[in-house]
Amino acid sequence: MKKQIVKILPFFEARIWGGKRMLETFNYQTDSYPIGEVYNVVALPGAADCPVAGTNLTLSQLYTEYPDWFNCDTEELPIRVNLLDPLADLSVQLHPDDAYALEHDNSRGKPEAWVILDTPADGKIEFGHHAKTKEEFAEWAQSGEWGKLLKYLPAKKDHFIDIPAGTLHAINRDVLTYNISRNADLTYRLYDYGRVEPDTGEERELHLDKVLENVLVPDTSEGFVWIEPYQRDGCEITDYWDEPGLYSLSRIKTETQGTYRLARFAFITVVEGAGTVNDIAISKGETLLVPAGTEHLEFTGALDMFVASYKNEEE
Repeated sequence: MKKQIVKILPFFEARIWGGKRMLETFNYQTDSYPIGEVYNVVALPGAADCPVAGTNLTLSQLYTEYPDWFNCDTEELPIRVNLLDPLADLSVQLHPDDAYALEHDNSRGKPEAWVILDTPADGKIEFGHHAKTKEEFAEWAQSGEWGKLLKYLPAKKDHFIDIPAGTLHAINRDVLTYNISRNADLTYRLYDYGRVEPDTGEERELHLDKVLENVLVPDTSEGFVWIEPYQRDGCEITDYWDEPGLYSLSRIKTETQGTYRLARFAFITVVEGAGTVNDIAISKGETLLVPAGTEHLEFTGALDMFVASYKNEEE
């Protein structure tokens, strides 16, 4: 297949804390319900795996069969992107680092980061904790003293938050976020409000022992950060993160038109507006894969989009 810009179709999974609003917000169509999370970029073979429009391939198959589209140093696609708009608070959780994940669950760890796209006036997230020692953490968790243990922050629109492995976190209701993470799906839950899985009639599984083995104590989380945007070639650009071996993330806004240079492959997800990228029409909720070697991008229209990529460790 000729190397070209292609659309990556979303992958949907029903979530207990979801509804219809995510579908209405981004004009998505699916029979899955309820939806609070959409995978815009995910490539987990045999599990969550985005279809590639105009082909009979999934994203993981494209990555395997056409490695020159990505030029990555990893066996599987290294990054994942999703949009979340929960109608109820997510479980309080963390993700392990690579070493622990591989040893205990044959997986990779899942550091991640969020940009808050919208929030109500009282919107908040759970982020970090107040325990000074692991013993104190365990005591408060085992006795359900969540008011003592859990730390909450007001959600800040258009702000960035980094979530290293081992950081306790949860997006709360009605906080719309763009998320980037390693392409993995390993979560350890600490607290889930006693919610019951509709399919089983039982409370969702918790992982207190694994949380205790991974949680960072004392908590040194930094919270939200404002990254100042800059203007270049008709684009307002915000560069959030660029770490070799993890992920790179920028946000680009255009009013009518702009140009942008890429150093490597990228997934472009539009979160507001409509227009074109190199003459390919794109609108709110859609994602494009721009393969490696496509260095020059031309945008038309009023667009608000995220550019997610990956830099090799030896690059």
